[in-house]
Amino acid sequence: MLLSLWGKSIGWALSGGIGMGLGLVLSVKIFTVLTREVDEWAEVKKNNLGMSLILSSVILGTALVIMMAVH
Repeated sequence: MLLSLWGKSIGWALSGGIGMGLGLVLSVKIFTVLTREVDEWAEVKKNNLGMSLILSSVILGTALVIMMAVH
């Protein structure tokens, strides 16, 4: 019984982690496609704080939405 519960918990944790990772990658790719004129990662490498804040907002916002959907 206990082993079954552990297995189920580990399975849900793995599926949630994989889903979260795929969701975040997909949202950043969509954001990159929608902003074709700007190379976000080049701006981040140039220490552009504004672009860093925008990308972090996209990532955190997506993570919050996925977290609420999984929870």
